[in-house]
Amino acid sequence: MSKKPGNNATRKGASASGPSAKGNAATPRRGKGSSANALSTPAKVVIIIFAVLMVVSLMMPTLSTAFSNSQQAEQGNSQDASSDGGSGSDSSSNSSDASSAEASPTTGVAAVDAKYQGTVSELESKLASDGTNLATLLNLGRNYMRWGASVRAASSAEDDVAHGNDLLEKAIGYYERYLGLKDSDAVRVDIALCKLYEGETSEAQSDLETLTQNSPTYAPAWANLGMIQEYSGNADAAKASYQAAIDSDPNDEYGAKSYATQRIAALESSSSSAAPSSPATSTTPSSSGETGAKGLTDTLNNLSGTGL
Repeated sequence: MSKKPGNNATRKGASASGPSAKGNAATPRRGKGSSANALSTPAKVVIIIFAVLMVVSLMMPTLSTAFSNSQQAEQGNSQDASSDGGSGSDSSSNSSDASSAEASPTTGVAAVDAKYQGTVSELESKLASDGTNLATLLNLGRNYMRWGASVRAASSAEDDVAHGNDLLEKAIGYYERYLGLKDSDAVRVDIALCKLYEGETSEAQSDLETLTQNSPTYAPAWANLGMIQEYSGNADAAKASYQAAIDSDPNDEYGAKSYATQRIAALESSSSSAAPSSPATSTTPSSSGETGAKGLTDTLNNLSGTGL
């Protein structure tokens, strides 16, 4: 019995020391409580991911602005590069314009020379390998004739007149070489026209008069003779020659009939027309308003048979 109270006392002591024990026990319980409430690894991962997403979402406006600024900067650089490229193009264009301005196109006699020189050189090289080629001789005569007549029409300067006449003489030379191989009324008409463009009007008229006597049915000879007579101021003789051209070319095969008919009408409608300027040095129309020597060449494109 005496021991029971001791035991009770011990228990009471234990009970008395309860607060301390409780305090000691509280810590483990709190520790146990933390341990019991600790998150599992998957839950932690989910929270971390969520936190990251939250941070990113908060940063999005800033990132968006930064990205936008970056794009604008890149676009600006691109535009600058394009502008530089454009400036380069403009510079190139300006350079081309400058070059064009420096290398201004040739005019007058220089332009005429440039037009024919290459063709004539090529034909002469071809003739060098075959000196009896009729087609080449004919083409050389034709090109030199056009070249010389164009030079004479482009300038009346003394040197240019001499240059034009030299070209026309070369044409006559090639035509005569052709005649040495084959006779042709068409080539004879061309020779007369070369003399006309040289200013040798009387000689040209004489050649055509001879040709019309030897070949009275060759209409181009009559048409060209009438043209020279008209420019010489002999309207009656011109009308007679034009009529002969009409009679010799009833089907207008050469175009002589059309041209001659036109010229007769022009002469008859102008009873007091002044004598036109020399066709060798001018291509101005006659007082009737129609074209003259140059016009004959243009109107009767193949009148002489050599493609004039």
